[in-house]
Amino acid sequence: MDWPAPLTVREVAAELRCAEDEVRALIRHGELQTVACGVRPGLVPRHQLDDYLRRSARRREDSDRASTTP
Repeated sequence: MDWPAPLTVREVAAELRCAEDEVRALIRHGELQTVACGVRPGLVPRHQLDDYLRRSARRREDSDRASTTP
């Protein structure tokens, strides 16, 4: 089974539609983990980004539920 290639900060930013600095902040705060791939540090494995997106969606759902609960 082949794993998808890890993503650069620029690629993650494009998928999240945010600035590269925001992606670096997510990495700094532990929201995204990186791996070193050869001489290229700071690559984000695809499954890490997918996990982050799931957590974010869950937080939004929980927040929406909390704001609509009387």
